[in-house]
Amino acid sequence: MNQTKQTNLFALIFFVFFIVIGQLLYLIPLMQKIPYVWFSSIVQIVYCTVPITGYFIWTKKNPKEVFRLYPLGWKNLLLIVAFGFAIQPLMRFLSFFTSMFFPNVAQEFADALDGTSFLGTLITMAILPAFLEELSLRGVFLSGYRRLGTWKAIFCTALLFGLLHMNPQQFPYAFFAGLFFCFLVERTGSIWASIIPHFIINATNVISMYLPMAEDVAKIDMPSNTILLLYTGVSAFISLPFLGLIFYQFLKINPVRNSYVPKDGTKERFLSIPIFCVFGLFLIFGILPYLNYLF
Repeated sequence: MNQTKQTNLFALIFFVFFIVIGQLLYLIPLMQKIPYVWFSSIVQIVYCTVPITGYFIWTKKNPKEVFRLYPLGWKNLLLIVAFGFAIQPLMRFLSFFTSMFFPNVAQEFADALDGTSFLGTLITMAILPAFLEELSLRGVFLSGYRRLGTWKAIFCTALLFGLLHMNPQQFPYAFFAGLFFCFLVERTGSIWASIIPHFIINATNVISMYLPMAEDVAKIDMPSNTILLLYTGVSAFISLPFLGLIFYQFLKINPVRNSYVPKDGTKERFLSIPIFCVFGLFLIFGILPYLNYLF
């Protein structure tokens, strides 16, 4: 079994585990008694660490190389932090646009955490996703698809990241962010290039939930969707020069790395039965439950 097929099979296992683990853990009486924020944290830890542990036992690969646990230089660190803030207007625009057609699952999750401490919310909404999702996607999957070539590996990993959110509202901006995260990791050779902006994006949302004026803002009559779409669109457009400047500086200090070239000339393919099964899971659990919102 070649490396891409191996990664595809792991992707199917990972998605199945992601779908069922919450229900399985809830069958444990103790899990039914703990606060939702900690139950959610445990689910995240289990659905990532168990398959990944099995992956390394199966493949016998070096975790440090797969995860790219290498430091960032101080210049890259500053640019990555700036990127984490600069990309948010674009993501807000995509999120608001899709929320006009489908329920905002991330907001529903945040509402379910109402009354939770700031630290608890930060852990479950920002810290754990930033580390666990990045180690899984930009670590295992991006490394596993490197024999497809850099750009195909980036696209396939970002696609799986979007699909993993299992709903049509989050898919577009998750796929969009996933492309950037993969590119940052590929150019720097460090997983921290995606963990840091992922944390900044999620943590910014958490902080906004706990600002003193958050409750007052929630009581204000919101303008029409058209006005909000225009506002988020203009904000996204204004952010483009700053995002472009950050990327210009980033590309200057991070030259192109050598792409993988098969020694025997053989090509590996992404599309396979396990990946079609992943598409089927997304259709069943991520699309069909939301079709009624379109009609």
